[in-house]
Amino acid sequence: MTASTRRLLACALAFLSASPGASRAQETLEEVVVTAQKRSQNLQDVPVAVDAFSGAALAESGAVQPLDLALVTPNLTTKNAVGNTAPIFALRGLSLNDFATNGTQPVGVYLDEVYLVNNSQLAFQMMDLERVEVLKGPQGTLYGRNTTAGAVNFITNKPTPAFDAGVSVTAGEWELFGTEAYVNGALGDHVSGRVAVAGERQMKGFFVNDTTGENWGQSRRANWRGQILWDLGTTHVLLNLHGGIDKSDDWYYKYIADASGLPLGAQLAQVAASGNPDIFHGQHTISPQPYIDNLSNGLTATVDHDFGAQTLKSITSIESLEYARTEDYGSVPFPVGWNYYPGHLLQYSEEIRVTSNGDHNWNWILGLFAGHDRLKESDVYNELDNPIYEGYIFNEKYTQNVTNFALFTHNEIRLADSLRLTVGLRYTDEQKRYVGGTLVAQSDPTLAFDTCPCTVDTTLHYHEPTGKLGLDWRIGDALLYVSASRGYKSGGVTGFYVTDVGAKAPYNPEFINAYEAGFKSSWLDRKLRLNGALFYYDYKDLQAFGVIPNEQGFPEFRIFNVAKSRVQGGELEASWLPVAGLKIDLGVGLLDTKVVESAVGGVDVGNRLGNAPNLEVDSSISYRWSLSSSLTATAAVDANWRGGTFYYVQNTPDQFQAAYVLVDPRLTLSGPGDVWKLSLWAKNATNKRYYREIFNDGGSVIGFPAAPRQIGLTYSYRWQ
Repeated sequence: MTASTRRLLACALAFLSASPGASRAQETLEEVVVTAQKRSQNLQDVPVAVDAFSGAALAESGAVQPLDLALVTPNLTTKNAVGNTAPIFALRGLSLNDFATNGTQPVGVYLDEVYLVNNSQLAFQMMDLERVEVLKGPQGTLYGRNTTAGAVNFITNKPTPAFDAGVSVTAGEWELFGTEAYVNGALGDHVSGRVAVAGERQMKGFFVNDTTGENWGQSRRANWRGQILWDLGTTHVLLNLHGGIDKSDDWYYKYIADASGLPLGAQLAQVAASGNPDIFHGQHTISPQPYIDNLSNGLTATVDHDFGAQTLKSITSIESLEYARTEDYGSVPFPVGWNYYPGHLLQYSEEIRVTSNGDHNWNWILGLFAGHDRLKESDVYNELDNPIYEGYIFNEKYTQNVTNFALFTHNEIRLADSLRLTVGLRYTDEQKRYVGGTLVAQSDPTLAFDTCPCTVDTTLHYHEPTGKLGLDWRIGDALLYVSASRGYKSGGVTGFYVTDVGAKAPYNPEFINAYEAGFKSSWLDRKLRLNGALFYYDYKDLQAFGVIPNEQGFPEFRIFNVAKSRVQGGELEASWLPVAGLKIDLGVGLLDTKVVESAVGGVDVGNRLGNAPNLEVDSSISYRWSLSSSLTATAAVDANWRGGTFYYVQNTPDQFQAAYVLVDPRLTLSGPGDVWKLSLWAKNATNKRYYREIFNDGGSVIGFPAAPRQIGLTYSYRWQ
């Protein structure tokens, strides 16, 4: 911490410790309204394990990227698939186990009810949000394919006739500068508009290239969104035009261990061991430094009409992502690989659903979904200077088209005054065609492991039913529920380079049968909220990434299926207002994951699943008090403890991250009505060194360091 930062922190502490006056805290916990079941409901009335966070609360906690949600959600783990991009969610130990662009994660991600088919689309800033909802467990009825683990809904603020505007500015260590702004209001009779923009520029990276002495890891990203709403009484039309750009540095990889077993690999390990052991230091020789170049654009049209007894809603979307990323992996004073991943993703989707209105003995939803996405990619893996695969340039070039249709229904039937039955069913028809594969632009004839070109023309067709059956009982201020559900995630073709065409054989879909029992309750005149759940999953054909022998006996990248696994665990979450001004949030997540049956070498029975810590504890404590009639202060600390984690189901010791704690404190000074706020904050205040991801590339084990400590100030102002 610099001397100027220490002085700033000391001044802030002295000021905020001035004699506090009367508290202005709320008397009871705020009611949380969610749309987890595609209709507005009180969170405590929804028989599903859901964590919901308002956009304002996330902004106050300093959550900027989707990755930050893991700090406040028990049994949610996040990581970047590659460097500083393509985030991956893991819910209750279920996650994407590969980093190929054509893979799909089992946590469905939705932005304003539009399903984002690929994790590369998720590197957006969380700006101008109304709320975020994290749904745990298979969501195969209302959300469909690829939600075997759950779903995350990002819901943005919508236009309203009343004028509203705001701006926030952030400055911090590592030469960080960020801003966010929005303006909202009437554009004419029955027409409202809202525009929001956000940007981040960090001019000094976290990493040091010891070869050149330069810093590495700058961020350059911006997002924007424009919305127009026509409110015609019983009919509403919303147009949402949005986009973003990311031209950040790709974060570097730290060499951890040799994975080849070859003499050259052992020499590489010796060279790496001679360098600076700090995870933020490396000895890279590639120039220019690795970078990200992503551009996304999208348009969503949402139309709903109220017929009285029912509401008809249509959501039409088109999303485009042009992306490119380069990487230099290792941490040694000579090149060990230079890779370039460019591509284009285009997706179309349409959802139409009819929802019964009001609260009746039978509340129902009936819907139709149709979607198509096309991914074109041409990756270059330059291994000319790699001592393990010396002499090769691979080109993974393919086109993947996916067409998806689904019919679904969700029904809540009141069996008695306090007893409800939930019945949901979805039928999905999906066709996936993969054309292309691995080409060899240059090869070394003295090496025998390569048999490419390895190209295929594969069409996969799936017809799958999924659904849910549940009961819930209302007993005073408590809701008890049990449910059984089935989730499905489609199969596919490995989308990164291989050295044998056999590795392009399709991998199977994965299925999960999930059983859950939970409760939601309010106590002490709604000053205490206590929710919990227990769950058990039968997991078939887990899709996992690994380096396994090909037909010639050489190590091969590919996706494979683990025959059977099981997941069991629970969550307990509490929000409490013990005294005026003091709020305590605590969440505990327990996981016990195990491979039950496996025919894959290196994946043994008894292994834990990847990205599945046995224990996680999330906590937040905040105290708000009045300094004067016009000034209010808030002191808060968020802390997250995450147990030791194997990042892959092979459970190799080199791919294990030991348990760690993250602490994020903040001090906030607010004006009348919170019109303006000034916050002093710190992320990873203890400067914990840890890896957010560790993977085996076949030659080396390499890690992606997570961000170190960062301290900053944020000022926000709003007009009404």
